[in-house]
Parts: sequence; structure tokens; C-alpha cells
Amino acid sequence: MNVARKLCVIHHSYVSRNLYRKFRFSSTDYESAPSSQPQVRDEKFDFEDLNVLERVERRKEKINPFMKDIFISIFNRDLLAYPEILNKEETEALEQRINTIRNVFIDPKKTAEDRKNVLINTKMFAAPVSLTRNGLAANVTESLRYLEAIASDFQLGQDLSDHWLGLQALSHGLTEEQYSMIIDDLIKGDKTIALVIKERIAERISQADFRTTAEMDGQGIWRINGEKVCRSAGGYILVLCAVEASRLKAFLVHPGVEGVKTDGPFVTFFKTPATPLDLISETTLAQILGVSRLHAASLSRCRLAAAVNSVVEYTRPRAFSGKPLAELSNIQSTMGNALLDIYACESAEYFAAGLLDGYQSPDAELEVAMCRNFISNHGLSSMMQLLSIPALDKEEECKRLLDDMRHLAARGETLDSVNTFIALNGLHHAGVVMANEVKQIRNPLMHPAFIVKKVLANRHQERDEPRLTLHLAEHLHPSLRQPAEQLEYCVLRMRYACETLMARHGVKVDTAYTELNRLAEAATEIFVMTSVLARASRSYCIGLRNAEVEMKLAACFVERTRDRVKKLIKEIDDGEYLNLDHFTVQLGKKVLDTNTLLVEKPTARVFW
Repeated sequence: MNVARKLCVIHHSYVSRNLYRKFRFSSTDYESAPSSQPQVRDEKFDFEDLNVLERVERRKEKINPFMKDIFISIFNRDLLAYPEILNKEETEALEQRINTIRNVFIDPKKTAEDRKNVLINTKMFAAPVSLTRNGLAANVTESLRYLEAIASDFQLGQDLSDHWLGLQALSHGLTEEQYSMIIDDLIKGDKTIALVIKERIAERISQADFRTTAEMDGQGIWRINGEKVCRSAGGYILVLCAVEASRLKAFLVHPGVEGVKTDGPFVTFFKTPATPLDLISETTLAQILGVSRLHAASLSRCRLAAAVNSVVEYTRPRAFSGKPLAELSNIQSTMGNALLDIYACESAEYFAAGLLDGYQSPDAELEVAMCRNFISNHGLSSMMQLLSIPALDKEEECKRLLDDMRHLAARGETLDSVNTFIALNGLHHAGVVMANEVKQIRNPLMHPAFIVKKVLANRHQERDEPRLTLHLAEHLHPSLRQPAEQLEYCVLRMRYACETLMARHGVKVDTAYTELNRLAEAATEIFVMTSVLARASRSYCIGLRNAEVEMKLAACFVERTRDRVKKLIKEIDDGEYLNLDHFTVQLGKKVLDTNTLLVEKPTARVFW
């Protein structure tokens, strides 16, 4: 090795300080240097991605799960400082890549091949891969920015989302040798990874809900059998299989292997050889796959933003009854409501991404699921209202946008399943803290003193007037005091709602689906309110352009959402008879049993 120049530190006993001397060696001198001369020792570096190491060092200490604590009315006020993840150098590099991608994607003259080439040139197919393997080491925040630039190509955006998550799963689940063998093929862009998670719904009661299994044959090869929902099966496939009665494992199916049959949206595996991801735990795999909800929320928001742009292009040059169409108040109101939903969803997405990127060992599964829940719950209705404006003149474009939104809203899971996941995880966290209280509430005669204290403590909650003791307004801009107090009201009502549900249903609370939906929706709205207020306060304090508009958006959103949360928790407190759940459930049961609408036609008579 030819060492041009080395610096060594030699301590001289006759001098009270260290002197730095420079030594020049040739390759021959270096090999033949006597032991009396200063020795130059080669340092062995792992040469891991320095950017990733720096980001890990910048992560803050682990915190308690934010939204899980909301279920017991504990609020981490430090999180009202909206997360800032990227430094100046990272932001500049990110913006440069995004501009390169956007210039190609917004150009109608560019072909699909041109779009794919620009993604290859900007290393988008290797975004989450470390720098040492020719990747970008992109974090979640950067991934959302990239998706926004790519989202105009709906299919490509979904494929890249699955591909990124698949690469992260492989990096955790495969050995170093296995990963090195396939990573170069995966980052070229010719073959992407498709996530195959959802099972085809069972047709008979005797069939298990999860029927795709993997077994090892006599030659030590894992083989998969089952049927899954799959959108694209042309490249690598990451399949979730049951290997034991209660254990799941991910497997990688390589392109062109035997035993794979595609039939529309379904793919069938019959003794298909696959590579197991042995090194990844179920918890880590669940956290990686859970980020797909965040990506789906981002793509849905971009579809809603595309609908807004389409309506703007339609209305601006047109008039109605001698008046510009853009000046009609109902159209302006529709556009304003859509803007509120877009702003709120975007705030929640980057807030959740900040939790994932900014803290050590983050527990943010609920926050990620809430982003998906919010846009699925509000996005479709906003999209319907927007597209009703140019519905006749832009019929094909409206159909495409609406179908894309519908597809993303139901991508891989239903809204009810996401709500159940949010509510049960929140109640489980609350149950650990409130177990003793709930036990005493359910046995009032055995604990009369506690019941008396509880009645006195809950007197403000019973009147729907909780005392505001969290002082959230102190951590936001003074102009947001009223919205901060409205958020605080909603947070303080959550513990009471959880206590009511657990005291009413006990261990069977997991079957109270209608009330679980209400609890999950209330928690989702609280999370989005927090994100909106934190973002608007940050924008106004640092002087971003149009920050005063963000303040108005935040105030309007919180004012509107507070009433919705109040209504949801009031219905939980009222119970199934006052909120009419008992009657709607009974009516629905009769419809399912009889397969009829139960009532006669309005023209029917019993006599003439």
C-alpha cells in the first residue's frame, strides 16, 4: 500500500505538550521500516453508510407510545413541536432528486419507459438500500416525498411502495450472503418485489381464515401452498405464510419458479419453492409492513390533490348564468373542505414519519394506521363532492380518479379492520393501566368507598365538562389557544370513554364492534388535530410563506373536528339503546337472515 502521508503523535518527556510530526513513506519504505521508527497501522473501517449512522445518532431517546397514552388521557406535550428530521444537506439532495423526477412525470410527452429510466437514474428502486450497496438509505420522511413526486403514475407508485417495504424486510430477514446474491438484481428496476399478504376470503365456515402454509420437504426446501390476493406477480413475491398453528413467517418467491399460477387478482401457490426470512421477528416484520398504510395514505392524498387540480382547471374558464363558475359559493366551499382534508392528512403523515425517524425504537403503529384511517374515512366523500362538479364533461377522468381512490381505501384491508386494530391496541394499553379500576367498577358492592370516590371524580365527565389540566396552549403559538383547548377537551374525554367501554363489556369488549369503531375514529381525529396544530404553529413561528393560511386551516379543522369527537364519545357513553345500535343491529340481522328488505312496496294494500 502506498501511503502518501501519515500523521502520528509522539510524546516527548522533555516537552510538556504533544508535537505533531509528518512522515512520508513510499511503499518500499513502509514495508522495510525498522521497528524503531513510528509504525503506521492500517485502520479497518466497516464503511457502513455514514448518513444512516449520523441519523441514528440524531435520534432522540425512546418515548412512550404517543397515541396509546392518549387512550388514558396522557399527552406528551413535547410532540407539539412538529418534527424536523432532515438537515440542510439532506434536504438539498432530496429536492434535487424530486425536481428531476417531477420534471419527467409532469411532462405529458414522456413515455412510461422515460419515467422508469429517471427512477433508475435517481436510484429510486434502491431508495431504502444502504449507500455501500449503491442505494440512498432513505428514511420514511424522504420516502413520502418521493412517493408524492411519483404518485401521478398510480400503478408505479404502488409498485414502488411494495418494493421499498420488501427491500427492508429482506435486509432484516436474509443472511448477508443471501442478501448480497439478489440485491443487485433488485435495485436495477427490472424486477420489483410484490407484497402478498391478504388471503382470499374463506367460502365455508370450516375453512381457516389464514390458509396459505409453508412446509419443509425432505430435501430441506420450503414449499408454499395456498391462495393470496396479488396485484402484480411478474417479479419477486414476498409471501406471508403460516408455518405453525400460531406462527407466521415471510418467504421470498423468486421469478420464474414452478408452482405459481395467476388468475386475475389472485395468485395460487402449489408446492412453490421459496426462501425463508429466518432472521426477522414477527414484531419487526409487522412494523415494516405497517408502513404500507402510511404509503397508501400518501397516495390517496395525492389522488385527492389531483382531483382538486382537475376541478380548478375545469371551473376557471367557465361561467354559469353570466357569472364565473369559480365564484359560486358552493363550489368554493367544496374546494375548501377538500383543502382541509388534504392539509390534515399531509400533516398527520409527516408527523407519523417524524415519530418513526426521530426516536429510538418507536412504537408508532397506531399513528401510521390512523393516517390510513383518516384518508379512507374522509377522502372518498371529498372525492365524490369534488368530482360531481365536472362529472359530465370529464367523465373518464372522474371515473379513473374515483376508482383509484376506492382502490387505495380498500387496499389490503377494510376500514373496519383498521378501526378494530386501532381500538383494540389502544384499549389493551389502557387496560394495563386501568385494570384495577375497571375491576372495582364492575363489582360496586364489593368496593363502595371506591365507587363514591369515582362518582365524585367523574362528575365533570358526566356533565361533559372535563377540567382542562394539560395546558397544551403553552406549547403552541398564542393565536392557537382556543383550538388547543378544544384539543385538550377531546384528549381528556378519551380515558372516560375507555373506562366506560371496559366497565360495560369487560373481557368481551373486543366484540363490541360498533363502539370500537367510534373509539378508533375519535382517537384518529385527535391524532390529526394534534398534527395540524403542531404544523401550523411551527409554520407561523418560523415565518413560512402563507403561514397565516395554515393558522386558519388549523383553527377551522379543529373547530369542525371537535364536534365530531364530542358526538362519537357521547354515543359511546349513551350505550346501544340511546345511540340506536341495538335496533340497527337487529334490523341488519333480519336482512341477512331473510335476504329481503323486510318491508313491502309503498303501493301495496291489504284491502280494496
